[in-house]
Amino acid sequence: MKNGVNIVKIKKDFTGIADIVINSLRIFSEFKAEYISFRKVKKLDFCRIDRLEKELFDLKDATHALFRAETAVKKEIKETDLYDLIVSSIFHEMLHLKEYIYILEKYEPSFDLIEKKMEDKSLEDFKKDFLRHSREMVGEAKLGLPLKIQGINEIVEDAIKHLGQIIKVNSFDSHMLRSIFVSRELVESIYGANGLEKLYDSIYEGGWVEGYFLVAESFSKSGFYEEAATLLRKVIARTDYLDKNHKQYKLHRDYIDRARKDLLGLEKNLAS
Repeated sequence: MKNGVNIVKIKKDFTGIADIVINSLRIFSEFKAEYISFRKVKKLDFCRIDRLEKELFDLKDATHALFRAETAVKKEIKETDLYDLIVSSIFHEMLHLKEYIYILEKYEPSFDLIEKKMEDKSLEDFKKDFLRHSREMVGEAKLGLPLKIQGINEIVEDAIKHLGQIIKVNSFDSHMLRSIFVSRELVESIYGANGLEKLYDSIYEGGWVEGYFLVAESFSKSGFYEEAATLLRKVIARTDYLDKNHKQYKLHRDYIDRARKDLLGLEKNLAS
C-alpha cells in the first residue's frame, strides 16, 4: 500500500505527457540552435549549455515521475519508458559536454598562464606531473568536445523520433491537441517549414485536415468558440487546393464537410 500511495502522489505532482512533449520540443530546439552555431564558429557558450543542462534535469525528473510511475502500476514496457532513458542519456552526456567547455573556457587560460611563468624554472617532480596531467586534460577536452556534441545531436534526433510516436499515441487527448497547436512555431523549429502539418500527416489518417479539425473541435468543446471558428474557416478556405489524387482525398472532403457544418453552429452561438 505504501508504494501504491507514493505512485499516486507522484503522478499528481508532476506534469502531464503533453507538457513533457512541449518542454522536450523547446529544449531540443534550443540544443539544435547551439549545435548549428558550434558547427559554424567551433565554440560553445558555457552559460547557455549550463542552462540547457538544468532544463534537461527538470525534464528528466518529470519523465521519471510520470513514465516510471506508469510502468510500476501497469508492469509493462512502453514507448515512454525508452523515451525516459533517452532523456536521461542526453542529460548525462550534457554534463560531460559542460565539463569540456569549462576546462577549455575557464581552466585552459589559467593553466597556460601558470605554465609560462614556470617554464624557465627548475620544478619538483610533483609539479611537472601536475602540468603534464593538465596538458592531457585540456587535450582530451579539445578532442572530446566536438565528438560529444555530435553524439548528443544524434541522441536528440532519436529522441525527436520517439517523441513523434508518443504524440501519435496521445494524439486524441484534448490537452495534447491544443498544446501542439498553440506551440506550432516550436513544432516547426524541429520539423521544418509547415512542420505542424507534416506532423499531422504522420499522425492522422486524414492528415492535416483531420488534425486542424480535431483541434477546432477541442477548442469548441472547451468554450473557445472564436478560436474554433477561425481554425475551421482556415480548413474550409483550402478546399479548392486539396489534391484529388491523394489516397485520402475522400476523407479530407468528409472532414471539410463536417467543418462547414460545425462552423454554422459556432457562428450561431457567437451571434446569439
